Amino acid sequence: MKKRLKKLKALIKEAEHLQSEYNDLICFPKEPVQDAVKDYRTGYPHTIPIVGYGDSDYIDIRQRLYEKHRQIQKEIAYLEKWLDSVSDPEMRDILRLLYINGLTQEEIAEELGYSVRTVKRKLHMFWKDVL
Repeated sequence: MKKRLKKLKALIKEAEHLQSEYNDLICFPKEPVQDAVKDYRTGYPHTIPIVGYGDSDYIDIRQRLYEKHRQIQKEIAYLEKWLDSVSDPEMRDILRLLYINGLTQEEIAEELGYSVRTVKRKLHMFWKDVL
């Protein structure tokens, strides 16, 4: 669990980036395509060029981004639910500051008014009990 929590902040950032990429796909540069058809409305075959943009890659890219974002969101939800299940509010606060906000133990100690040694001890005891 500790290894998974260490990745939480990075997962949150990655989810934000994937969402941004997904939103940017609206302006996705599509590949130009061209073809020709025969028009028989006049009774004689007349070639009409068709020019446009295809979107075959667009659909695949959008689907991959969506699936990756969904997997990351599931992991984030699981880890946040696990953090919420920690019964000690002080420990829950320390864990959130450490793994979500990315603060160092020194910054956590300053933020909560503890000594660095107390924060280290609390974390050590918590992980000793959990593992």
